[in-house]
Formats: sequence, C-alpha cells, structure tokens
Amino acid sequence: MKRSMPVHEIILMLEGEMYIAEEEEQYVIRANDLLFLRAGRTHYGYQVSDAPVSFYWVHYDSNEKEFDQYPTHATIQVPSMANQLFKQLLHSSSFSPEEADAALLLLLKELERNTQAGYRPHNAIVDHICKWVDIHLHTDITVGKIAETFNFNKDYISKMVKREKGIGLKTYILTERIRRAKQMLLNTNASVKEIAGQCGFSDYKLFLRMFKQYEANGIERGSQERKITGK
Repeated sequence: MKRSMPVHEIILMLEGEMYIAEEEEQYVIRANDLLFLRAGRTHYGYQVSDAPVSFYWVHYDSNEKEFDQYPTHATIQVPSMANQLFKQLLHSSSFSPEEADAALLLLLKELERNTQAGYRPHNAIVDHICKWVDIHLHTDITVGKIAETFNFNKDYISKMVKREKGIGLKTYILTERIRRAKQMLLNTNASVKEIAGQCGFSDYKLFLRMFKQYEANGIERGSQERKITGK
C-alpha cells in the first residue's frame, strides 16, 4: 500500500529484512539499519518479507532542510545506544512534554553522530549517559540504576565517564544537580526547599551541605548565598 505522510519517519531495524521504497528508490533494511523517510514523499513496501521482522519507528515533525542532514539509508555503528533511546521513547507517555522533546532530540543527535565518519563510540556513549542524567536529574538516579539502564558494570561505566569528563559518574551527577540548583536560584522564584527537590535531593540538609561545598565564587556566589540564607 502506498502512502504519503506530513511528518518524517525514522525506522531502526532490529530483526529480519524489510523492503521499502521512497518514490522510485528501493531499499532493503536489515538489523541495525536506519531508514529516514521524508515527509510528503510516497512510501510503500515493494516485496513481502519472508521471515518475521522487528523494528522501532518514530515520527518526527521538522522542516525538510533540517532533515536533509540524515542519509536515507545507513547502518548504525553502536546499535545498543540507539535501542536504549528508542526504548525511552516507548515510555514517553509518562514524560512531561519537555522530557519527551528532549528524549527525541537526544535520539536524533545520536543518530546524526552515529552515521558520520570519525564517530567515537566511547565518547558518544558517555555523551549519551550524561544527557540521560540531565533529563532525569529530578529523579532518584544512582550509578547502579544508570549502569542497569545502559547494561554496563557500575565500575566500568564510572571509569568510562571519568576518562571523558575527568570525574566519576557519582561526582558528575552531584555536580550537575548543584549546577542546576544554582541556575534555578538565580532565575526562578522557587524556594530553596523546592529547588532541592526538583534537583533530585530528597534530603534538604544534604542539599545545603553539598551546595556550600560546590558553590561558585565571586558575584554569582553572593547572589546565591543571599537567596539561600533568605530561604
């Protein structure tokens, strides 16, 4: 059946083979292959698959120029990462609109990097982990939970982050929570206790102690201290 949609579609093949055409161009997509189908073009299957198939797909609304940076057909170099990102999108109904947008943007950026020459898997994995942390900072995330999410050993994932960022994963999480708290102190009217909770600190006193250890210097520090002491 031929169809044309007003949005772009991205397909990540997991198992089997599919035979899909865009206009007059025919593609065979296999495990770990990506297919980027453009909005407004005619798409259809040109051959029946002999064996069962499994794949992820997502619709993406963007202008044609932005979508042109992606090849129509490519093989992904680190499929485990793309799989994890697609799995996150499967649960997007529990996300806020901002979290869902961030998850989709993260997927698109990862696919863009993954299909480029000079792609560094370790660097990209750490980048993805750090962005995942940023999205989930408000939740009770731990090194153990992150390791389980990405199917890595706890020590290995922390060493991998330290190799790229200069600090271990636990320290990175704490640093990012404090950094976000500083931004909120300067740019919102939320109380210090509210900010602590929104940055993933269930223990308010722990937040105050950690904040004092990580606070910045100079004018920015003074602004934050005034708000902290004022509560």
